[in-house]
Amino acid sequence: MKNLLALIFITFVGSCVAQDQLFKKDNSKIEVKILEINQTEIKYKLFTYQDGPTISILKKDVALIIYQNGVHEVLNSPVEAAVVGTPMIVYNNSGFSGNRINRDSIENAAFNELVSTKNLISLNIMEPLNGSLSVNYIREFAHNYLHIYVPISVGFASPYFTQSINTIFSGNNYNSYNSNTYSAFTVSDFKYTNKSYEAGLGIHFQTSGKHAVTHFIGPYIGSARFTGTYNKNGYTYDVNGYYSSPYTISQSFTLNRLNIMLDNGVLFRVTKNFNIMLMASLGYHIDTFKAADDLTKAYNFNKNQFPLNAFKFGLSFGYRF
Repeated sequence: MKNLLALIFITFVGSCVAQDQLFKKDNSKIEVKILEINQTEIKYKLFTYQDGPTISILKKDVALIIYQNGVHEVLNSPVEAAVVGTPMIVYNNSGFSGNRINRDSIENAAFNELVSTKNLISLNIMEPLNGSLSVNYIREFAHNYLHIYVPISVGFASPYFTQSINTIFSGNNYNSYNSNTYSAFTVSDFKYTNKSYEAGLGIHFQTSGKHAVTHFIGPYIGSARFTGTYNKNGYTYDVNGYYSSPYTISQSFTLNRLNIMLDNGVLFRVTKNFNIMLMASLGYHIDTFKAADDLTKAYNFNKNQFPLNAFKFGLSFGYRF
């Protein structure tokens, strides 16, 4: 009798350890006999019905296999499991351990989801306040530590902020005397009437590129064109040094501006398809005028100007794809 009980016990223990355990991503466990594992499928028979049909399951639906000898094989990493939205359960040799995926893995998975799209098209909502419409393009690369920035804007009204900054940081009084024509004039009431366009290129280093919110900084170079008007206030000397009655003539100009700036901002990756960007830029602009008069002198070109005379601010909302 004792020998019979021992035989039954050994058979029972042997049957317990001779089974494979398959854990699916939905946290269910199946006791099986693994027959074959290929690149896409796992073929098995139910351990309790090994004379039954062969069953196939996709590998992507399986989280873990524990073989009868105790060897563990993780088929889908915790990051992959978290990305698809299924909290993965960790098992040990004795079965369910009760430990869920750790916080770092969840955060890494969430970040990978956010940056799965690399392109961003956004609208700068500050530009209409300056009389123009601006569309920005960003492309992230180098494992999200760098991005290229390409803004394009077109004007539709007078650039109010450009006018204000120009008035503050540029002189606009210039006295000119021409000894050949015995004439002199001053410039006044200098106004920008329209921003024709602006386009540029920035290369930004994302200092915290592995986070949903990243700071960025980098150089920017851009070209812009403005049109406007000014008043030419003149009078003519005679040969004896006396001048005739003064006159005022309204003139027009075209200004080509080269901006060399340092961009500094923050990119908020709200979702994988929606981002917010806040940016401020500081630098220097070089102006070239096309006008009847030499306005580079009238505006104290390259002298008596604040060393940093170019400023920009932007708040953009955009779509990632």
